[in-house]
Amino acid sequence: MSSRSVIIDNADAQIQYSPGWRANGSPNEYKRTTSNTETRGASFTFKFVGSSVAVYGTLDSATLPNTTYVLDGGNPFPFFGQPQPQVQYQQVFYTSPALPYAEHTLVGSCVDEGGRVVLDYLLIEIPLELPTSTSLPTPTSAVPVTVDSKPAPPTAAIVGGVLGGLLLLMTILASYLWYRQSRGTIAKTSSAEADDVQIQPLAAPPMASASYPMASTSYLTHAVESSYQDSEAPLRSDIMSTTERQKSSHHVSLQWNQSSSQQPPSYSM
Repeated sequence: MSSRSVIIDNADAQIQYSPGWRANGSPNEYKRTTSNTETRGASFTFKFVGSSVAVYGTLDSATLPNTTYVLDGGNPFPFFGQPQPQVQYQQVFYTSPALPYAEHTLVGSCVDEGGRVVLDYLLIEIPLELPTSTSLPTPTSAVPVTVDSKPAPPTAAIVGGVLGGLLLLMTILASYLWYRQSRGTIAKTSSAEADDVQIQPLAAPPMASASYPMASTSYLTHAVESSYQDSEAPLRSDIMSTTERQKSSHHVSLQWNQSSSQQPPSYSM
């Protein structure tokens, strides 16, 4: 079964250390950090969820570690380092057998006083295809476990959504067709009304007939002039009377002047 590897650094909070450990590190070690101890009985406890676990560390050429590893409370597994001409980095201290995918606990301890134990990191394996027949254990917060927890979408909600979308689409289409039909009907009605409207020619004046002869222009002119002359008659009479009176007055005045110029008769006493 295929699996993926997850590295847990020595400084990770999943690893719990007893007193006697100190932090160290170098550029050749993972994340440049290590946990070192030379105290007999100093231990670390690591809880994980996976199918296997391995412990990596650094082998010092001066002092070699003498350690034991206990998995899930079983028998201790010893590890003795071998002399090396120089420092060896990222060496395997312990590898567990294949384990069922579940929660496990590993405890590592320093056995000899003065033997330097340099812990670099731990490596756990997690299967890519998780078994479905067994219940999954509760993983710790720092161990990444991918579980598809998305609930299946309800079929009724999906069907209802599809039907609602189709109904909305049909309503929009029907409204559009009704609008087009209404515009076509209005356009046809306007065109028909425009065709019915005809320009009527102006009616010619009635022709003269034997029963109703038309008045001639001279007759109309004579009637207007007669009316005009009749309206001016009193005015002309007033003007003529005034003129005659003036002439009469002038004549009387002239006669009086002439009579005055004659010498009165002389009478002798």
